[in-house]
Amino acid sequence: MAPIVLAAVCLTSALPATAVPVPRGIARAAKLPSTPLDIKLTGTLTGVDLSWTAAPDANDDAVNGYVIHRVVDGVDTVLPWEPAWNSSGYEWHESERIPGATYAVAATNAEGEGPASTPIMLPPTHRAITVGHTIRLENGNTRTFAGQIAVPGGKQVVPLAPDGPTQVIGEVVAASLDGREIAFAKGQNSLWRVRADIPHATPVQILDGSSGIIRLAWSPDGAQLAFERLQPDGGSCVEIVAATGGTPIRVGCNMLMPTWLSRAQLIVKDRNSGLLEYVEAKANGVVLGTIAGTAQSTMPSVSPDHRWIAYLDGNAPALIPVSGGAPKLGTASELRPDGITWSPDGAEVLVAQPIRFGGSALVTQSVGADGFLGAGETIFRTQPSDRIGSAVWQGPRVVIPPMSGAVRPDLSIPFGTTGLATPVTTTCQFDGSPAAPCSSPYQTSGAWVGVHQFLVKAVDADGHASVAHQSVLVDVTAPNVRITSPVLDVTKAATATVTYTATDNSGLPVASYDTRWRIAPTAGNFGAYAPVKSGTTATSVLIGLAAGYEYCVSVRARDAVGNVSGWTADRCVSRPSDDRAMGAATGWTRASHQLYYLGTATVTTRNGISVSRSSVQAKRLFLIATKCGTCGSLNVYYNGKSVGIVNLSYEATVYQAIVPLPVPASFLTGSVLLTTRTAGKVYQIDGLAVRRT
Repeated sequence: MAPIVLAAVCLTSALPATAVPVPRGIARAAKLPSTPLDIKLTGTLTGVDLSWTAAPDANDDAVNGYVIHRVVDGVDTVLPWEPAWNSSGYEWHESERIPGATYAVAATNAEGEGPASTPIMLPPTHRAITVGHTIRLENGNTRTFAGQIAVPGGKQVVPLAPDGPTQVIGEVVAASLDGREIAFAKGQNSLWRVRADIPHATPVQILDGSSGIIRLAWSPDGAQLAFERLQPDGGSCVEIVAATGGTPIRVGCNMLMPTWLSRAQLIVKDRNSGLLEYVEAKANGVVLGTIAGTAQSTMPSVSPDHRWIAYLDGNAPALIPVSGGAPKLGTASELRPDGITWSPDGAEVLVAQPIRFGGSALVTQSVGADGFLGAGETIFRTQPSDRIGSAVWQGPRVVIPPMSGAVRPDLSIPFGTTGLATPVTTTCQFDGSPAAPCSSPYQTSGAWVGVHQFLVKAVDADGHASVAHQSVLVDVTAPNVRITSPVLDVTKAATATVTYTATDNSGLPVASYDTRWRIAPTAGNFGAYAPVKSGTTATSVLIGLAAGYEYCVSVRARDAVGNVSGWTADRCVSRPSDDRAMGAATGWTRASHQLYYLGTATVTTRNGISVSRSSVQAKRLFLIATKCGTCGSLNVYYNGKSVGIVNLSYEATVYQAIVPLPVPASFLTGSVLLTTRTAGKVYQIDGLAVRRT
């Protein structure tokens, strides 16, 4: 099936005008029309831009239309077109690219079709400019669509697709760092992404059912989109959503025009002060600082090499170092520009410039090593009734895959040049060293601890250059880890949750944790450490507890580089043994009830009788017993020696109370004896817990 053809008369008055005879009502021609002249064929990444001028005798030949011959594998598809007259010539486009296709143009009149022009093969295309292009409709309304301009030589905006979501969008488009995709808002209530380097790509909806979405920016790692959302009170908030979709998080309000400095940090415009500021790229992100001298700034954009922030200062383009400093202002234009973005190599800025008497121009300005802007060069101009709201360079470029953010001193940094016209030459710079030829991965050893800057530049066979930047943190310091719970000496529960946390000097999340434990019975030593969980990202672990044992857990943490901390000090908890593990003299009774620990207790109301536990090893001991208003007290003996009294009397009744026993003067190895002191008092003994720690 032949692709849908979009006919348009979208001419650029910036190009030299060619005198074209205006068709008039004349007698029928006696011959076929002559071949059209000045055939120009260029391509965007997703379509075709074809233009021509009429033959000098077009009026005499009574030309009434043109046909385009598209030949693929010997099959000629004839695409008729009846253009309106324009002072610069005629233009035709389609949102289609067919490998090996040739195009020719022929004029038609009442006699038929004249000879076609020499077929031209569509040249390979590796770069274009994607725009949010607003056109005026016949009914007076406007519509903005996503289109592309061929570079160089483009004469019209070729829609990314003949139909679908890209046909009605907001004015701002955002390009992914690899140059292959754009993101756009549709009706301010949904976010979309689509490949813009191939035809027929299917747009993917990221966010729907929202409102007020306007300006947006794609994160350096391609994982997130930041966008500005208009609020009912007239203010704006900045939010972030995963590029694959999900629930947005709100960074903050009274913020405008987000752009990314790194995957962890945004640059936004503060609504109150007008200044650009650095803010954490997370929910309720903290403002990390402001950039002096930017009170009049709009539409900030970070250069590919991360040296400069480009922005609009009133009617003038401006640059300022990423870390702040003196702004470098370019020449102000008559009207305030609509946007400013960077070329893939950071050597130029691209300005979308409205024109006073109608239309928009795309203007490039070179960027010197000192940050000063060169004179502007107009590379495209729309029809007077049209407007470009934003423009971004599109096409494959050198990319550095997402890294952990921290590495060891022996570095290996991969980069990719997939899609660039071969052969590709690459040069690398590390910490400002002279650029030198390199291949992927870039490797160096012995880097000092701290933050380094890596830059790779690729130049393809067409001479197109692109650069990619990566901040690299060399880290040899292990995380700092601590256990936060439990804080109990004794628990009657059959499980315990051990929680822990860690921080790393890199500022990045800890990569994983290892947990281990050692266990001791009431009458024995600790066994060897055994792993509980290894390599887990969880910050807690649930352990099962058997009655009559003490459990000690320790944790260590591992950062993204692989630096491993030492083990924490043990965090220990003991679960009591049951009363049935204790010896009981005559006069004690073994009782059962759901209110007792493990359902049993040893009870009496008699005086001078004992319960005991032999072969105890402990630094501390705890009795599990009922406390009540009629409960009595017990004499406590360690290895037959009196060490004190424990009182079970309490104004309220408490079952399974944990009652500390006197602390032994030294580590206890031996027996524990508890003797009742008062006849008629209630004694309900549930169990005994010991702690070796």
